[in-house]
Amino acid sequence: MKIQIRFRGMETSDALTDYAMRRARQHLSRFDSRVSDVTVRFTDVNGPKGGSDKRCQLTASGPRLGTVNLSTMHWDLYSGLDLALDRLDQVIGRSLDRARAPQLFREARSAR
Repeated sequence: MKIQIRFRGMETSDALTDYAMRRARQHLSRFDSRVSDVTVRFTDVNGPKGGSDKRCQLTASGPRLGTVNLSTMHWDLYSGLDLALDRLDQVIGRSLDRARAPQLFREARSAR
């Protein structure tokens, strides 16, 4: 799985980059070969004004998965990343289950 970390409107942080790489691998390791690319984008929406304006946008893609996009807003980048990865884990699991459901239905009908 290839993971890319990008920053927009803020300075890059080695600590946040390492944390994002580690957490993305932990959350998505169960999907192993079904998720080929993950992009994490951190954006400071309001710039130096402050507030709950840090966006964490995740994009995941894979051969059977297609492309999944989601984003969260939070004042803390680490917490925003964790929330987004939790949601991404659920969305990918649901999408892959839906993609597999017609195949299971055909197998059950042919076994009768």
